[in-house]
Formats: sequence, C-alpha cells, structure tokens
Amino acid sequence: MSFIKSSPVTHIIIALVFLVSGLTVNLLQLLFFIVLWPLHKELFRKINYYFSYIIYSELVFLSDWWAGVQYYFYVDKDDYNNYFGKEHAIFIINHKYEIDWLTAWVVNDRIGGILGNCKAFAKNSLKYMPVIGWAWWFGEFLFLQRDLVKDKYTIETKLKTLFEYENPVTMLLYAEGTRFTKEKQEASIKFARTKGLPELKEHLLPRTKGFSIGLPHFRHNLPAVYNVQIAFRREEKPSLRALLNGQRLEAHVYIERIPIEQVPENDKECDKWMYELYEKKDKMMVSFFNTGDWFKESGVKPLEKFVPPLRYYSLINIILWSILILVPFFYFTFNVLISGNLLHILMLMVPLGLLYVILSKLMSVSEIGKTSSEYGTDKKKTK
Repeated sequence: MSFIKSSPVTHIIIALVFLVSGLTVNLLQLLFFIVLWPLHKELFRKINYYFSYIIYSELVFLSDWWAGVQYYFYVDKDDYNNYFGKEHAIFIINHKYEIDWLTAWVVNDRIGGILGNCKAFAKNSLKYMPVIGWAWWFGEFLFLQRDLVKDKYTIETKLKTLFEYENPVTMLLYAEGTRFTKEKQEASIKFARTKGLPELKEHLLPRTKGFSIGLPHFRHNLPAVYNVQIAFRREEKPSLRALLNGQRLEAHVYIERIPIEQVPENDKECDKWMYELYEKKDKMMVSFFNTGDWFKESGVKPLEKFVPPLRYYSLINIILWSILILVPFFYFTFNVLISGNLLHILMLMVPLGLLYVILSKLMSVSEIGKTSSEYGTDKKKTK
C-alpha cells in the first residue's frame, strides 16, 4: 500500500482529480458571483461556503484519510462544547510547519464543520493561483502586500465585513508573518534584544501592528480569539509531500479560547498582550519538545487530550469526484492506448507529464526552504 501511495502515477491521478474538480468549482463560483453578488451578497456567501468546502476538503482528505494523521486536541471541554465552531473567531497560530495551514483546516472541520468559512491573510500574488487562489478570492480572503500603509485599509474594513457574516467565520492569523527557520530566529532574537522584547526559542517575535490597529474596527462583532498551538514530534517532517506519500504523522493541537474582553483595547497594551501570549506559546513548545507534554515544563494549566471524531464528508466528496472524473478518463485512456496511434498517445502523455511537474511545483511552494522573508529588515511591512 505504501508503494501505491508514494507512486508518481498515483500522485498524477490525485492531482488530476483535484485540478479538474477545482476548476469546475471555480467556474461555478464565477457564475454564481456574477449572478448573485450584485443582488444578494449574503446568499452568495452561503452558497460559496459549500463551493469552498468542496475544494478545501480534498486537501483535508489527504490528511485525514490518505495519510491517516492522528490528531490529539487539548481543550477546555466546556468551551469546546459551548463555543467552538459556533462563533466568529481569530485563531492565533504558530507558524513552524509547512502544513500548519492544513492542520488549521482540519481543526475547523473537526470542531463544527465550519471549514468552508475558514479565512486567512494571504500574499497578494496567491489570488492569481488557479483553484486555491481563485477560491480564496471568491471567499473574500484578505490579500496583503506586506506593506502596513497599503494594507491598513484592508485590515480595518474587510475584516469588519467578514465578522458581519451571519454564519461563524474563523480567521487564521500567523502573527510571526513567516515560517520559523534558524536564520529567521536569529534575526528575531537580534531585533528583540534591541527593543527589550522576549527572546523566543521556538517562535519568531510576532508582528503585532496588523492585529492591534484592526481590532477596534471589528471587536464588537468578535466574541473571542483563540490561542492555537500546533506541534508534531520533533523527528517528524510534516509537509504536503509527506501527506501525499501517505506518511502517518501525529499532530498535537492546543486550543485556548480567550474572550475578547481579555484583549486590551489600547494599541500598546494590545502589543504587550501579544508578546506575552507568544512567550506562553514558546514555553509550551519548548516543554513539548523536551518532554512530549505541553504542560510539564511550561507552567500552563494541564488539559486532558482527546481524539476529535473524524468527519466523513471529505471522504465522500473525493469519492464522488473520482467517479465523475476518473471513469471517463480511464475509458478514454484505454481507447487511446489500444488504438496504437503514437501521436494520440503522445498527446495524452505530455499533459499528464506537465501535470506532474505542476504538482511538484505546487508542493514546493509550501516548503520552508523555498520561502523567502525580509524578517528583521527595516522595511515597513504588515506585522
């Protein structure tokens, strides 16, 4: 089975299903956008929720069903039962792994099936990427240019609009601004020393301004922020490539609900609150890597772990699309191969080869080693 999951042929088939289904959904999003958006924005948003879920859940399928990642949640059970998935929220998430975004999607799927209304800040260039980027655009993601002056309007106004949705919206916030690497950590520590700020061991110093300047504009519609901490065992290398190869991982997710009343209204106090939150996150991560336990060395109140139940919708979704796409594809491929026409065979093989190249390229986009950052420079960027 592991050979099948790691086979390039299998990867091409998965990519084919994702691309064809994704482009089909993008087309439907465009049609509904043209017809409904000018007349009834809220109705479009409700319909688009399901379109977004169709695309996102194919990637959740990779984690839950293809690779079989084992998830452990650490939460307050009362908060979990009363609030999770039932209110607008900002998830403040550590940015250490190549698939922390996908782990956050799984969390949103497991805690109440709100994956289709999961939003995030994203680089402006990503909105031009077929399937995912286009789905994000229709989903009103916040595309930023990494310049605080230019992005101030987007943060203040569009976030306010998102939290006016009738149905719960989760905004993913990676306050570190870029993924953790040793080089970026050194720049973070150097900057922290010049400003008298905490020196973090397993995180980068958070960029606070985007959060603190936007909060006054939407906090009246935001019941809580959530401290979300994600960790894999130190020896594991979680990545999209690992999931595609069916590598079984173990994800530990700590989720703390923080009522919005506990977040200071004053900008400077809000910045201080964020730095203190990241000190706590850092102590927890150090404790986890040292002992395999979030709480043993961090001083944080222990919570009992539990395994959140699997949802079958992502599995059903991928099965239906695979039947719709692969049955005619295999029928067509069989006829081409038995025809013996070399030109037709070549015309079939070349696009499939290109699809594999595109898949490899897309996977490399999320790889930590391929990302760039000006972390620690003097350029004014979104923090």
